Amino acid sequence: MILNATEDFKKRTLSALPTLLEKLAYICSLQTSDGDYTHWGMSRMFGPQSTYEAIQSAHTETAGALIGVPIQRIYGEFLQAMERPNSSELLKPESFVLKSPTSDDELLSAHLRLIQNSVVSLAREEDSTRQVA
Repeated sequence: MILNATEDFKKRTLSALPTLLEKLAYICSLQTSDGDYTHWGMSRMFGPQSTYEAIQSAHTETAGALIGVPIQRIYGEFLQAMERPNSSELLKPESFVLKSPTSDDELLSAHLRLIQNSVVSLAREEDSTRQVA
């Protein structure tokens, strides 16, 4: 079965990440400062334009899904991910970044920053509480 770039990215890459939060953090890590996406394997297989379109489509879909999730559940996903032995570096408070698929969507960008800041703040608060106890 031959997959197009979007199907390939979702099935072979994103499906390996168990939570919506991890999927979005990973996608955001692929986004460059100018809004493009870097993914060596996909670019080699599908070309830069198809890769960009596939990742941007997944980014838009995943970001849209995440903003509809209550912060309590998002933080629960974060905690679950951090408890796994091979938890992602992308979710560490110092490297955790959620960005909008396009820079001109200020409302989505602000919402994702709010989620990012809330998760980081809760994680740091919980960490400082654990250290005191």
